[in-house]
Amino acid sequence: MDLRKRRSQEKLQVALAHHLQSKTIDEITIGELTRTAGVSRQTFYSNFDSKQSILLTRIEAMFARSKANFETILKRTDLSREEVVERGFRFILEECDKERNMMRAAFTGQAGIQCLSYLKATMSSVISDRVRVLFRHNFDKKEMDTISDFYSGALIGTIQGWLTAEAGEKDIDSVVTNVGLLIPHGLDAFYSSH
Repeated sequence: MDLRKRRSQEKLQVALAHHLQSKTIDEITIGELTRTAGVSRQTFYSNFDSKQSILLTRIEAMFARSKANFETILKRTDLSREEVVERGFRFILEECDKERNMMRAAFTGQAGIQCLSYLKATMSSVISDRVRVLFRHNFDKKEMDTISDFYSGALIGTIQGWLTAEAGEKDIDSVVTNVGLLIPHGLDAFYSSH
């Protein structure tokens, strides 16, 4: 992607984040975004299909960073399974917190449908790949699909709940600690029941 296109996209993303501080995504017009970003309507449509696609672009970038971070964490041999899950999930929440208004919009409303669909597919894939590494259980395809669907849904729901909570209502430390305990031990219980 050329520098000019990247700058235009960034300006539009910043403009959307600005407007999301006081409006919902549905209340924001393309005209407001282009005026705030200082770009033309044609530039908007040459970069994005819709306001929702701006959010999807942000989500994709955030999850690319999160996946890279998780891959780094997985290489550490000094961490327990719980710590691996905690650190990976903490990174996701911290990334969401940096752009809380954008992420709230990405996880709710009409925009959320596209973003949630992307997240579900991405998280299911990551979970499926990593469960095999972290837990060394020989789950068959049907079991793995069930596990990845369940945990990706649970993680997305946890992120949504955390993002929509009032400030200070749910702190990152308690959320990641609980997720770090639930996922490994839930998978152990599932495996031992078979």
